[in-house]
Amino acid sequence: MEECQNILEIRNLKKSYMINKENSLQVLKGLNISIGSGEMVALMGASGCGKTTLINLICGIDKADSGSIMIDHEEITKMRRSKMAVFRRNNIGLIFQDFNLLESLNVKDNILLPLILENRIEDSEEKLKQIAEVLSIADIMGKSVTDISGGQKQRVAIARALINTPQIILADEPTGNLDAGSAETVAKMLSKASQKYEQTIIMVTHNMQQATRISDNTAFFLLGEMIEYDKTEQLFSMPKNKKTEDYITGRFG
Repeated sequence: MEECQNILEIRNLKKSYMINKENSLQVLKGLNISIGSGEMVALMGASGCGKTTLINLICGIDKADSGSIMIDHEEITKMRRSKMAVFRRNNIGLIFQDFNLLESLNVKDNILLPLILENRIEDSEEKLKQIAEVLSIADIMGKSVTDISGGQKQRVAIARALINTPQIILADEPTGNLDAGSAETVAKMLSKASQKYEQTIIMVTHNMQQATRISDNTAFFLLGEMIEYDKTEQLFSMPKNKKTEDYITGRFG
């Protein structure tokens, strides 16, 4: 089987935040990772280990101190904010834990928002219909987002991330605010959508069962470093790093 081409290449990525006038906290300490096109990757580790910071750097919301982020062979770390905003709308889909839907818009218009911002609304109906069917939200298109459940809101957020066919989808704890049943449904639908549209998904999660069921690869972070990155089945069954094993078996800390 032919290996997929890497869509994301990160080299020696570093990021620190100032704690006060004299001290800083290094959140990422020279990260190196390559992720293939169409892969689903789980980012795991204790809170504060750098996972969300990495998501913010990949999508250009935050700036790295040094290092390189290449998305489909395009270096994004030196992009101006205006250019990065356009690049992000066209190439990156974002899914947040708290949905980030606009209550002034109905479900359909929330999903179409990325296309509206890019003046690409024409010929969107067929894609919208396909995504709505995959995510089982076709019957709520005309509803206000205030009148739908949390699980439905997250499916709407996933649809919004998929609508402009981005190369990469970044999901930060996408099921963290949902009950167990809704979380399982949303995770499965996210995986199904990824496979259908052949998009790369990078997902921050603390849910180990979820990671083992839907991700191809898993990266484990500790104190700003990625200490293990492997096929998900391999990492959970035979971790190479003792600290990864401790985390998986509940002995971490």
